[in-house]
Amino acid sequence: MVIIADKIIRADRKPLSDGAIVIRSGKIIAVGRSGLIRRRFPRHSVIRLENAVLMPGLVNVHAHLELPPLLARIHATDYSQWVLNLLKVKKHLMPQDYADAARENVDEIIVSGTTTVADICTHNASPEVLSRSGLRAVIYKELISMDRDPRGSIVPRSRRPASSLIRYGISPHSPHTVSEQALRMVLQIAKKTGMGISMHVAEARDELNLLRGKASGLDGLYAAAGWDRAWAPRARSSFEYLRRIGIMMPKFLAVHAVHADDDDIAIIKRSGAAIAHCPRSNRAIGVGKMPLAKFLAAGIPVGLGTDSLASSPTLNLWDEMRYACRIHRSSGITPSDLLHIATLGGAKALGMDKEIGSLEPGKKADIIAVPLPKKDAGDIASDLLRETKSCIMSMVNGNIIYPPQNAKRK
Repeated sequence: MVIIADKIIRADRKPLSDGAIVIRSGKIIAVGRSGLIRRRFPRHSVIRLENAVLMPGLVNVHAHLELPPLLARIHATDYSQWVLNLLKVKKHLMPQDYADAARENVDEIIVSGTTTVADICTHNASPEVLSRSGLRAVIYKELISMDRDPRGSIVPRSRRPASSLIRYGISPHSPHTVSEQALRMVLQIAKKTGMGISMHVAEARDELNLLRGKASGLDGLYAAAGWDRAWAPRARSSFEYLRRIGIMMPKFLAVHAVHADDDDIAIIKRSGAAIAHCPRSNRAIGVGKMPLAKFLAAGIPVGLGTDSLASSPTLNLWDEMRYACRIHRSSGITPSDLLHIATLGGAKALGMDKEIGSLEPGKKADIIAVPLPKKDAGDIASDLLRETKSCIMSMVNGNIIYPPQNAKRK
């Protein structure tokens, strides 16, 4: 097929007016002016989208799709209390609650324009939902274990994807909730299977205090879990600790990374690891602001994540971009930067940038159409962030998973 729209956001970030994209066998074949495309591909069916912008599908690099809206119920002024509140509320949740949340949350992210999501799976509800959704996904199986003999811990050794769009990975929760022995086991499995690893790292100052042997708000978490505080790792920083274990490597996604100093950034850069930035979650839990500009200046891949409805008001990446733009504007981050982070940046953070993240010939046809901004301020990225709330069409692998509105076939 050929899809025609008023504007197309190309890989060079420059908008193409009256553009068209040619799709065949789930891939992008050509991108160009609609007139030229129609002459080159006269036998292709055509979808013409009125008052629309075509752009790469959004990539959400960190979500917990199984969690229902809990933010108002567990709100806390610090990270450690938030964790304890979450654990307390989860005692009253049933498997059906997680399944219902997964379905509702998947619907929300599709409507908002996400075509690829990296989900932390804790309750085994999201894989079935994602496999039926048409979304592209990386499902990271979560592991929480301070056991010094972790052989009985549940870690996926191999798993056959239910869909060609689904990949699997491992998510040891954080340096303070997974023992060194368990992390080494995760590392062995990842190297053997090729699965990626996603981990909450340096999210809160309490984690650094714990690693440095200082008083920490996490002492209460350890007491509640029945863990000996002596089991906590010791290191200058979370990233230094993970480097020592050997888990800092390509296909490692460090989530949050709020408390990363220049030495940590150098470790991340040398390792080839990537970062998931979740600014609204960081705000809600009160952990601070991540040094985004420093990561980008170092050439470290950064993607954008919404986190969960336990720490963020929505799973809409447009909301995430708007907030990120507001808090990082003073450090030189532009709307164009945020749009890039939410698409190609996220694809690179997940190791998928050769397949998705930009509208280029040879890449998978993961495409969304959003309403053409009513006001043209001369910067399409700024216009989109100001006005966009949802998409009018979503396509993954050449298949439309969210029906276009205002479409005319010719």
